[in-house]
Amino acid sequence: MANKSLFSTSLLSLGFCMLVTTASLSHSSQIKSLKGLHEDIAIGEIDGVKLSINIAFPKTFSKQPRPVLLMIHGGGFLKGDKSQNNKRIQKMTQLGFVAASAMYRFAPEHKFPAALDDIKLAIRFLKANADAYHINPQRIILSGASSGSYLAVMAGVTGNSDAFDDHGLYTEFDSTVHAVAGQSAPIADFRLAKYSGFALIKRLLDTDSGNFQHSLAELSPITYLDPQDPPMFLTHGDADPIVPVEMSREFVQELAKTGHSYEYYELPGGTHSFTQSVPEQAKTAFESYRRFIQKWAK
Repeated sequence: MANKSLFSTSLLSLGFCMLVTTASLSHSSQIKSLKGLHEDIAIGEIDGVKLSINIAFPKTFSKQPRPVLLMIHGGGFLKGDKSQNNKRIQKMTQLGFVAASAMYRFAPEHKFPAALDDIKLAIRFLKANADAYHINPQRIILSGASSGSYLAVMAGVTGNSDAFDDHGLYTEFDSTVHAVAGQSAPIADFRLAKYSGFALIKRLLDTDSGNFQHSLAELSPITYLDPQDPPMFLTHGDADPIVPVEMSREFVQELAKTGHSYEYYELPGGTHSFTQSVPEQAKTAFESYRRFIQKWAK
């Protein structure tokens, strides 16, 4: 009887091991099938708006979970589409990233912090699906230009802040990221009088609110800056007619005060678009950007 019991137990153990092995192989096969561009992946719904993300996967399989580059499109907070970045995110997979582009809600219908909440949701979504997508949730890097860079910086400095709503979506995950890269970013201290007429304020805030100064502080990245925030890579053209270069200069000064790890490159003669105004300098800036994201992906 004892031998029979032992034999039955062995069969059960063998069956369990085979089940686990089969499940493991199935999961591995699913991961290996994740190649190329996958569009319009649903990530959640906020205030009746169904949000989605595009994700591009490398052509080759990696035993180690890959780092993630989340690219945020521009458009002045008024327009744009995550698909604008499709070619970029597919190109970035050649550097070993799983790269993504997330949608967000636009002004004036959706005021601050709607767009930021959406990007923070995209970060939590990626972390929640880290195993399924074979990505490293501790190696998420944000990247953007213009309004996209504002959202990248703001998401970076508010990852450890409880000042924003998670809307009940993926609440067990935080929105901290490992590094941030931004170009021509409108990252001013908006409490300063010289920025009172800046378009971002008018588009994102209710100027008739009872405590407008408090709203300006909430809109300003400097409000949330602390030494635990991620390293940053910032570039700006000194002839930018849309976003004053002083915004990046002043923010970099604050980064220095808090002992942040950062890189800042100012392009002489550069306007809001580097490729159109200073194409040769743009190539150099991109190489510096590439080195930065690869450094922090490791």
